[in-house]
Amino acid sequence: MIRIWCVSLSIFVSTIIASARADDFPIKKLSPFTWVVDYESFWSPDSRQIVLVSSRHGGMKVHVMNADSASHGSDMRQLTFGSDEDDSPAWSPDGKKIAFVSIRAGVSQIFVMNANGTNVRQLTGGNAENIHPTWVPDSQRILFNTTKFAGATAADGRDVPSDNKVIGEQIDKKMDLATVRSDGTELKRLTNGSGYTYASFSPDGSSILHRRVDGAKSQIFIMSADATNDHNISGENTLDGWPAWSNDGKRVVFSRRVNDRFQLFVMNRDGSGVMQLTDAAGEFVNPRWSPDGTKDHGRTSSRRHEPGDFFGAKIVPRPQLSLICQQCR
Repeated sequence: MIRIWCVSLSIFVSTIIASARADDFPIKKLSPFTWVVDYESFWSPDSRQIVLVSSRHGGMKVHVMNADSASHGSDMRQLTFGSDEDDSPAWSPDGKKIAFVSIRAGVSQIFVMNANGTNVRQLTGGNAENIHPTWVPDSQRILFNTTKFAGATAADGRDVPSDNKVIGEQIDKKMDLATVRSDGTELKRLTNGSGYTYASFSPDGSSILHRRVDGAKSQIFIMSADATNDHNISGENTLDGWPAWSNDGKRVVFSRRVNDRFQLFVMNRDGSGVMQLTDAAGEFVNPRWSPDGTKDHGRTSSRRHEPGDFFGAKIVPRPQLSLICQQCR
């Protein structure tokens, strides 16, 4: 799990990629949208709502807010309760369910619930770390990272900085990809060799986008859905992370370390046509395109383990692509 330990906020950025002028980018300034710990945001399939983790009602719990909220998130609804820390919510493509991580007895486990927060079910068990759930396009299975096949637990590097010290944790080296049905049956291993994180299926289900760890390198790869033909699309860049598909599967939005900060970039799925989207104060991570293709969101944050403040922002050089981010300053 790529954890950024600081007090953070969401930002909302609106702009366009496909028809923007080159001088529209990189974006230099963002203004507040929310002011508390709001992070790990994920669009609903209709792009009208955002599921995220927030501390505004006590603890790190899953919430839902309207994407057009004018109240800086104060009207968001809490979906999960209790003393356990929750993380990484992901809406199913059919809009009926939300998968998420909950840390139970010190172990990260995958859970699923109805989109209104009812019928919470635990899908994974044991002592392995299970994180970053996303959905297969048919909404029947969940793709996630797990240390189960490496026999590793949280003691094997969770919360321990990676070799590069700026992205990820040591336990990422123990991660493989797996899928499981939304009822917890039919666990299927996809990869062998470890180092696979932040994975997601392409909209047509033919490919898997992911971050690959190799020593101090953090790069973006794409493989076929059966885990064959894994190939690097980061090129020579070695500090990339948080990749996400465009709604048509033709492009990838991601974060890249430049001038000692993570900023948002977009590129074609073959690694060509790289364009920097942000060049603002703070660090921008975890971007996600909206399902209708008109918006994007992400988060901004400071370096891991540094304190900071969250803020939200909305910038509109052109009103098409939106980013929701968290930022520590």
